[in-house]
Amino acid sequence: MLSTATYTTPVNRIKQKVLFDFNLDALSSICHDWEDFVIEISEWGIYKLAGVDFDTLTTEDIARLDQFIKNQNGGE
Repeated sequence: MLSTATYTTPVNRIKQKVLFDFNLDALSSICHDWEDFVIEISEWGIYKLAGVDFDTLTTEDIARLDQFIKNQNGGE
């Protein structure tokens, strides 16, 4: 591995993808939590973002994504 390689966590890759995609960003602002967001995007045929398969996320990853979605929609 190169010493200049940068590892980005799956959660951060997903968050970046959502923030830089207008449709995903807009959708995230109306969803209540990560599960709600996943249900909505699965209707579009999306089952992974930024190369991250949702089935590989840990409970800690999901908790961080829940908080991210709540922050997107102005929730606490």
